[in-house]
Amino acid sequence: MRFTHNFVARFLVFCLIGSLFTVSASAFIEREYTTREVLDACTNIVFGKVKSVDRARLRGVVTVEEDVKGKSGLKEIKMNFATGHYKRNTSPEKLAKLLKPGMPIIVFYREHYGIDSMCFVDNTWFQMRAYRGGYNSAWWTFTHIDPMMSRTFDGKTKAFQKIVRDLLAGKMWVAAPKNAAKVLVLTGNSTYPTWSQTPVYTNAATYEYQALRSVKEGRKRPIVYELTKEQTLPHLEKADILWIGYEEISSDGRYLLSDETEAKIKAFVKNGGIVVVAGQDSRAEKPCGTGWLQGGKLKGVESPPSQNFTITETGKSVFSTPNKILSGKIFVDDAWVNWDRRDEVFATTEDKKELVVGARRHGKGLYIITSLRNDSQYTTEINKALIENIMYYAVSQLK
Repeated sequence: MRFTHNFVARFLVFCLIGSLFTVSASAFIEREYTTREVLDACTNIVFGKVKSVDRARLRGVVTVEEDVKGKSGLKEIKMNFATGHYKRNTSPEKLAKLLKPGMPIIVFYREHYGIDSMCFVDNTWFQMRAYRGGYNSAWWTFTHIDPMMSRTFDGKTKAFQKIVRDLLAGKMWVAAPKNAAKVLVLTGNSTYPTWSQTPVYTNAATYEYQALRSVKEGRKRPIVYELTKEQTLPHLEKADILWIGYEEISSDGRYLLSDETEAKIKAFVKNGGIVVVAGQDSRAEKPCGTGWLQGGKLKGVESPPSQNFTITETGKSVFSTPNKILSGKIFVDDAWVNWDRRDEVFATTEDKKELVVGARRHGKGLYIITSLRNDSQYTTEINKALIENIMYYAVSQLK
């Protein structure tokens, strides 16, 4: 079984996620979605069983056994497979052959002007639609089997049902390998969400988060991610690494972290956790605060956007493993000044006055501080190679 608790939608396709039920009802999923994104986007999730399949008429009926999320009011779902198309080995006949009476099934759906759904049954995802009203009596229409959704989950239905229950119960890093590095990502609270958030209408799936998700391992150790918009950082104590996303500390000169969150971050690092701070957004009259950082006089300042930097001797490995990163090949913005002599400086601005990437050790843990400008799809895509290097370094520093 392959499970990803899971870049980019060039066009918004018919999908599970809110307004992604647009453009084309017969389009295939283009980017990888996490299971949590799927759950967050659905108004309803039902567990059921296949009651009957009519292969001659290309129809099937599902008995609804349990409302796992929302109140569906459904007793059964009648499915008309004959409406589906035949592209990419996804014919109505193929689906009718896959389904057998008694098979457990999960139906994820969003109700708005009608119902748009994604169904899962033993290694297979397929899409259905229904129009407003009479969902119990109306036939839901099949569009296609979607092989790309196997990146979200590929396995048996009963195993997936358990994962869905666990996630809805608030558990984190479900089904993560025992030796995995667990990363909590604070993201989605930017003052300018159109800059830093991906237009895929999920709760907090930013371009930065998608770039992180593409980093699957560091030093042969698997990496698993969970995202949160909650600045109280729930479940931080269960994480190994905290990634504080672009503009999550300071956005448009507005400092965003509470005293309680600052104390929580400090304790996390002291006890062996690693905190990665992505770019902040200061104003000249409002430098970025560092109450989250133990000791020193470091502060974030407003700086002109740039792609140029100088790598120090200490930072050579960070900028070469696993990707070689050269000056002019990343995007940086508001940087940091007044670092301590005990700090590890990996890269500075060309005049060596501001910190681009560096680290500070505290207790058993480590802060990794960056000035990355992950404010759009383009800049984040360019910065993705360095993001991978930073995650690689962070995992290597775990005790």
